[in-house]
Amino acid sequence: MRNLTLVLLALLLSACGTRPFKPTEYPLRDGLIATFPVKGTVAVTNNQPSTAQAIVYSYSGTQLGTNLNAITEVMTQQTLKELQKAGQVNPGKAKSIALKVDVLLSEYVFFSWKSHIEFQAKLGDGQTVSFNVRHASGILAQDLNGCIAEGVMTLLNDQRVKTYLASST
Repeated sequence: MRNLTLVLLALLLSACGTRPFKPTEYPLRDGLIATFPVKGTVAVTNNQPSTAQAIVYSYSGTQLGTNLNAITEVMTQQTLKELQKAGQVNPGKAKSIALKVDVLLSEYVFFSWKSHIEFQAKLGDGQTVSFNVRHASGILAQDLNGCIAEGVMTLLNDQRVKTYLASST
């Protein structure tokens, strides 16, 4: 009985602790971001300096952790790719978008996961646009990475961002 108790305790403790989560791009299918005009080249940068651990999922003794800089970097790279696919570039003044993810969190809800991402886009004209995007999936990793991708889709479909990118200034 004592050995069984020790084995159960060891199994319980092995489930505790934070496991690493490496955010990766979840590809968006063509057409989710309609083509739009862009005047000038666009630089998209990671404006999140924090590399401190951030918990993106916690349930029943299991935690996944990463850092906000890594999440923002995935979002930055995917934004650049989607701009290349959907942006119809014409000559004009260079533009910039500085991204900063403040929160990415997934919660388990009855055999599925629901996540949200909160981020800011600082546009080169001085505007800061804030977003809170929700996502859901039956697979945890897809929920987290898909939430980042849905944030990119929301960013590039936002009329304020499109207006800025199409402007002559």
